[in-house]
Amino acid sequence: MTREDIRPPVNLRIASMIDLARMLVSWSQRDRPASMLHFEHKGKHIYGTLISNHGYYEMYGLPLWVYVETDEAPSGNFLAYRSRPKEEVKFVDSVEAEPMVLHLPIVNLAHMPEILDL
Repeated sequence: MTREDIRPPVNLRIASMIDLARMLVSWSQRDRPASMLHFEHKGKHIYGTLISNHGYYEMYGLPLWVYVETDEAPSGNFLAYRSRPKEEVKFVDSVEAEPMVLHLPIVNLAHMPEILDL
């Protein structure tokens, strides 16, 4: 297989950071812990993750790049998601034992991965 044989994943742009966090938290409870990739592209900050939607019709799976585009650089190493009493997300530097708060690690990339087609 050559680099030219690799097709990009399907882009699934999410409306907001809180929507992306909600999606990653729900998926991480079923499959595996989720993390977010971050990189800059064309003056924007891109946060997302690569996943595979298993059992997509007769295919082995559909590769998805699930992402959100913002003007905000991460101000911490984790995105903390709180669902109660009010749903919110915020960047934090470390994981602290807080009830009802889930932490998504942010992995900073030097540049956009070659396989993405944004």
